[in-house]
Amino acid sequence: MTVIEGCNAHTYFYNQSITRIHNRYSIPRDLCFIYVQHAFSPLETHIECLGGRFAGLIPKGSSARSNPSVVKRLETRFPGKIFTGASRQKLKSSEYAIRLLKDITKGQRFAILEYGGYFAASAQAICNDSQLGTRLVGFVEGTENGIKGSDDGNTVGYQEVARHIDKPIISKSRSRIKQIMDRDIGPAIVESCNGILQRSTEKGINDWQGRIGVIGLGSIGKGVLRHLNRSGIKPLVSDRDLAIMAELAHSQHMAVPIEVLLKHSDIVFLNTGSCFLAQNPGLLAHIKDDALLVLCTSGDVEAGIPQLLANKQIKLANLQVNEDIATYKTCFNKSIRIMLGSDAVGQAPNMVVEDGSGSLANLMSDMEFYALGCYLGSNACQLPTHCVSESPAHIQNLIIDQWLKVFHPHSTGQLLDAENFPTHPEAAPLPAPVHPHKNNEVLREEINIQVE
Repeated sequence: MTVIEGCNAHTYFYNQSITRIHNRYSIPRDLCFIYVQHAFSPLETHIECLGGRFAGLIPKGSSARSNPSVVKRLETRFPGKIFTGASRQKLKSSEYAIRLLKDITKGQRFAILEYGGYFAASAQAICNDSQLGTRLVGFVEGTENGIKGSDDGNTVGYQEVARHIDKPIISKSRSRIKQIMDRDIGPAIVESCNGILQRSTEKGINDWQGRIGVIGLGSIGKGVLRHLNRSGIKPLVSDRDLAIMAELAHSQHMAVPIEVLLKHSDIVFLNTGSCFLAQNPGLLAHIKDDALLVLCTSGDVEAGIPQLLANKQIKLANLQVNEDIATYKTCFNKSIRIMLGSDAVGQAPNMVVEDGSGSLANLMSDMEFYALGCYLGSNACQLPTHCVSESPAHIQNLIIDQWLKVFHPHSTGQLLDAENFPTHPEAAPLPAPVHPHKNNEVLREEINIQVE
């Protein structure tokens, strides 16, 4: 088997996966999909392969603002099918959402495939609409926040409305494919953060003399931690889950209480996804003066910046170079700097990179969305309504198997000659350079942790 390289491999994977999905499920000819996705460049190839199934795309606001060239290319290649004006706030209006979906679907059967729960607030009204309700086959949501809703109380998740919805709702937020994809988001955040720091301060993470902290060690936070470790950086780490704290401490990481981490860290990666600071504003008193916060999701979900501003717990002071870093004053008269926070919301640094994380695993996630949409529209779908279901394992297996055959054929026994093994830069081990950060024993002495 010949190893296919570059974008041709992406197209080949998409087309082969689509063929397998169509061979497995009997799918109505008029079934189409509405996507809510980030405006990253690989999406162009994916949409091209969807053909007539692609009805429309709502680019997520954070990446659309950061990557206007990607949005422009999408609008050029798919005229009339890119809906940049359909914000989360507008889609909270049932009238607006119903009118938009009627315009997009044009009488076809359809599924909504999204990241972020944009349609959750209007889902019940969509199902009950006399025209849309009979044609809607279901919803697929790709994020935990889109299922649970955000902790600010202003963003509804599918879990909250599911009991009123007589269509299947599938969550792929805990899919094995999502877990594989999330491994690469953390490194992408670190590398993007490094680029922004070099532009703004002429000093990257590897040159940073201060301490680094990581709060929230889920799949993305662990990716951040692994990538920092590979560069010889041993950050302070903290999580609200005691089991994770035990795991971190047992694996020789410097696990400390959140207050200690904030007090001693010059850069803090926030990976909680739970309006962390807005829910715990007293923590602002512990943040080191002039510390830099890096949000690993958008600020409204991650730190709760809009709520902090509304409650006068922080206020915007001034911007730094190219608006990459915004400085805020806290109610405790400290300065904190927020990366990409000049819009009073904030966002993850990988949003400003055209290809997102650039991970091949993203292709699996793209096709899982498509496969789940096809499954919802097929006679094979036996999922219950009025609840949220997990992504079926048989669909994940189909996508993972095809991905291995295209990108790692030796894993499926298709390449037996070692000389023909494909190499991928992302699979290569990264060097661990000597780094000026102090080791954990020195940190323990300096921080002098008091355990009660």
